[in-house]
Amino acid sequence: MLIAAKAMKKGVEVLKPHLATGSAGALGKLIIATVSGDLHDIGKNLVAMMIESAGFEVIDMGVDVPPEKIIDCYHANPDTKIIALSALLTTTMPSLRDTVAALNDSDFRDKIKVMVGGAPITQEFADEIGADGYSADAASAAVLAKQLIGA
Repeated sequence: MLIAAKAMKKGVEVLKPHLATGSAGALGKLIIATVSGDLHDIGKNLVAMMIESAGFEVIDMGVDVPPEKIIDCYHANPDTKIIALSALLTTTMPSLRDTVAALNDSDFRDKIKVMVGGAPITQEFADEIGADGYSADAASAAVLAKQLIGA
């Protein structure tokens, strides 16, 4: 699994320049993170790459990110339009719920859209926890991000 992850990262490095549209950042900022307790990042990295190639400036916070750090990152980047969250494990779905709840309770909630994804996540779960959007894969995540901001 680790070898496959390393190979994937190398492949992404090769592909990234070919996916660039030259409009990086034109659609605004997007914060992306894997929620607290989850150390998986291959899917998140693919989503970040696709969203960046769609024209967003991506702030990748990495893995195992608690809600407070995501909120702090927003405060450091108040022009952020979307916060995208990933959870790969069923055991970290409660952490995703808690993170979305913290964002929903924040004083800036009306200024952002929240999108979620990951292997165990469904549209029903996204609706239940109060996310604005759900995507099942990296390509549809880029389309969703543009839809959420009306681009």
